Amino acid sequence: MSKDKGKRKKRKLLTKLILVLVALVLLALDAYLLDRHIKIQKGKIIHEATIECGDDITLDLFFTEVFPKTHFVTDVSAIDTTVPASYELTIKIWKFNEKVVLNIVDTTPPTGVAVPQYTYTEWLPPATDCISDAYDMHGVNISYYDENPDISSGGETLVPVKLQDNYGNYTIIHVPFYLTDDHTAPVISGTHDIEAYIGDPVSYRDGVSVSDDYDENPVMTIDTSNVISDQDGTYPIYYTATDEYGNTDTVTSYITLTTKPEGYVREEEIYELAQEVLDEITTDDMSEVEVAMRIFWWARNNIHYVGDSIKTHWTAGAYEGFTTLRGDCYTYYACCKALLDVAGIPNMLVQRNPAYNSMHFWNLVYLDGGWYHCDATPSSSHDGYWFMRTDAELDNSHRFDPEADELPDRATESVQSRLNYYNFTYTVPEDQV
Repeated sequence: MSKDKGKRKKRKLLTKLILVLVALVLLALDAYLLDRHIKIQKGKIIHEATIECGDDITLDLFFTEVFPKTHFVTDVSAIDTTVPASYELTIKIWKFNEKVVLNIVDTTPPTGVAVPQYTYTEWLPPATDCISDAYDMHGVNISYYDENPDISSGGETLVPVKLQDNYGNYTIIHVPFYLTDDHTAPVISGTHDIEAYIGDPVSYRDGVSVSDDYDENPVMTIDTSNVISDQDGTYPIYYTATDEYGNTDTVTSYITLTTKPEGYVREEEIYELAQEVLDEITTDDMSEVEVAMRIFWWARNNIHYVGDSIKTHWTAGAYEGFTTLRGDCYTYYACCKALLDVAGIPNMLVQRNPAYNSMHFWNLVYLDGGWYHCDATPSSSHDGYWFMRTDAELDNSHRFDPEADELPDRATESVQSRLNYYNFTYTVPEDQV
């Protein structure tokens, strides 16, 4: 029995030994498999990853395949991804921590939209005017790709503009340029010499205009610094026009200032009086000749001849005529001038030459394509008034200097047969109808 007992003990011991050996083998195998599995998983880790500024930080940046029970130990929400930098992060894989590196970089160039430029040769706008909607996370510096691009040839061309951020990334945008080669100065028109009385307002700009072949609004300045406004004399006026490219031109005219005559009345006041009369004696359907006939008829029949008048200035003579209805030949001339001016009919003064014993004044009027003599002054030599007479139809009391420089060429063909002094009408020749 003792032998059997000993055998049983040996078998039990052997069994335990075998079980221990098996357990040890299993433990070793499990450790091997676990180590092998960890090594396989670690092989899927990317230890250094790079993202563009502004991108999100995610686990898949650091793995070829993300396996379960993996998370960031480092608080990546505290990292500002808009600023380039490098960070060491800790990732937990099951029970193991792994160190990785995150690089945040800026390799994205700025963006922008070309703004076509309409400008002049050699007139280079700021580069910033050539681009709109420029954007980059880290600021944009806009400059010409070539420091001084050549735009002197004119026409259409593309000019490269460089957009660069603070980290050296840049974009080249080709901006269309439409170039005008302008070397022509503006044209000043309508300048004229001015005559004015000391103390009266002067409109230096009246009738003056400026134009340019390209600039729609050239600037005109008027230099009156040489005008001594309280002294008789003739002074220069400088009109200068400049276009936006800088082309400029200057025109000089002159103003003659004189002391105001005794009894002088402003032209505006005379024209107001004349307009009242003209509105009473004319209608809109009258021709110029018919309007002029009414003017001389009114003067002839409403102003009483007294043989004397104010002759210091035509406005003084007209004022006396309109307000007193009295005067002499100068009064008739002045009132008719005012009425003709208001009616828009060209006219000028004619005076007796040589005068001998007395002066005489009448009007030269432009009617029906020619200059004619018109005189509303009553005379013992005729009952009516003289209207649209040629030089040949004047009498000795209307002698004048036909070669006077200030007088234009006069009409030579008589129109008296076409004038009806009873109903104030004028017959136009059939070939002119």
